[in-house]
Amino acid sequence: MKRSMIALAGALALALTGGATSSAFATTSITPAQITTGFAGSAYGSYIFNTDKTLTSGPTASASIACTGATGKTASNNVSGLNVPAVGTVGNATTTVKTVLTTTSKRIEGKSTVAGANLLGGLITAGAITSESTADKNTAGAFAGTNQTTIADLKVLGIAVNANPAANTVIDLKVPLLGSVGKVTLNGQEKRLVGTTYQVSTTALRVEILKAGLLGLKVGTDIRLGVSNVKLTPPQTGYLAGTGYGTRATLASGLIGSGPTALASVKCAGGTTSANVAGVSIPGVVSAGASVTTATGVLTPEAKSTVVNTIGGVNVLNGAIQVEAIKAETSASRAPSGGPVKLTDTSTFTNLRIAGLPAINASVAPNTVIQVPGLGQVTLHKVSKSSTTIIVTMVEIVLSQALGTLPTGSKIQIGYSNSSVGA
Repeated sequence: MKRSMIALAGALALALTGGATSSAFATTSITPAQITTGFAGSAYGSYIFNTDKTLTSGPTASASIACTGATGKTASNNVSGLNVPAVGTVGNATTTVKTVLTTTSKRIEGKSTVAGANLLGGLITAGAITSESTADKNTAGAFAGTNQTTIADLKVLGIAVNANPAANTVIDLKVPLLGSVGKVTLNGQEKRLVGTTYQVSTTALRVEILKAGLLGLKVGTDIRLGVSNVKLTPPQTGYLAGTGYGTRATLASGLIGSGPTALASVKCAGGTTSANVAGVSIPGVVSAGASVTTATGVLTPEAKSTVVNTIGGVNVLNGAIQVEAIKAETSASRAPSGGPVKLTDTSTFTNLRIAGLPAINASVAPNTVIQVPGLGQVTLHKVSKSSTTIIVTMVEIVLSQALGTLPTGSKIQIGYSNSSVGA
C-alpha cells in the first residue's frame, strides 16, 4: 500500500501576545464534520473491449456514488461469472463504494472483488482478485490516497506471481511461436490532483493485446479486472444527480437480466447528456420503438436536475399492455438561498390499453397496482420521493412466471426517470 499527501491549505497562523496572562484571541478548530468536500466514485468487476467496440463486455457489477457531499452513503452490486469467447472466463464479481466520516477526515472508499479468472486459454490464471482505492481530506485540508491490490494464486505464462505485486508491475506477454503479443499490468495505480479534484484509481489486473495472432483477438483488445476509482471534488451549492432509461430487466437475485437502454445521466457540474436507440426489446416480454433520454443539470440561477425519457410503440406480452407513447419526466431544484428541494413529475402515457381492463387508460392515477394474467403484478406510473430525490417508473412488472430468458420474480421497468439535488 502506498500513501501520498498533497497539502491544499496552509497551516493556521497562531497569534500570541508576549507576557499576557490570558489569551487575547479566541482559537477555533475544525472538526471532521465541518470539512467541505464532494464525493464521486465507482467500482466494477470486469470490462473487456476492443478499440473498435466489436467486443464489449461490462463494466460488470458496476456500483457508483456520484455527486454528493454526504457521508454515510453506500452503493454495491454483484454479478455472476461470465464467459467471453476467445478471452476466457471471469468469476463472480462484487463491488462497493461508500462515503465515510472518520475521526480525522472525510473519505470515499471503493472496492472490487472478482472470484477468479482464466484468460487467453490459460496463459493467465488467478484466484480471488481484489482492488481497493481510498481518498480522504483531513481537517488541515490535506488530501491523502491509498491503492491496494491482492491477487491470489496468480500465474502468468505458467509462472507464479506474488499476491501483492508492486505498483504498476508490467509483464511481457511473450508466447511461443508468436513472440510478444501484449502486456499484463498488475496493481495499476494512479493518484493525481486535477485542478481541485483529487483522484485515486486502482486496476488489479489489465491485459492489453498489442499484436495480432493470439486466439483471433484483435490488436487493441483490453481486459480489465478489479477496478476501483474514487474522487474528492470541490463543494458546490447543489449536488446534481439523475438518470433515465427506456427499459431494464432485473432478475429476482438482483442481477441484471437486460441492461438499461438509452441510458443517460446528469453530470455533477451541469450540462446536457443524451442517449437514444432505434428500438428496444426484452425477448419474450417487451418490444418498443425508438427511445430517447435527455439529462440536464444547471447550477444557476438555481441548482436543477431534469431527466426525460420518451419511448414509443410499447407492446408487452403480445398486446397484454400497449402504449402509443410514454414520457417519464422528473425534475428537482433548490433555490440559491437553500431550503427544501422542489420535486416535480410531469410524466404521461399516450393511449394506454390493457387487455381485459378497459377502465385503465392514459389518465391512470400514479402508483396504480394491477394483476395482469400471464404476466404478473404491474405498477403504473410508480412514484417515490425523498427529501431530495424523485423517482418515476412508468411501467413496472414483477413476473409471476418465467417468460423468455427471465425467471419468475424478475422485474421489468419501462420508462424510467429520477432527478435529485443533494446537499
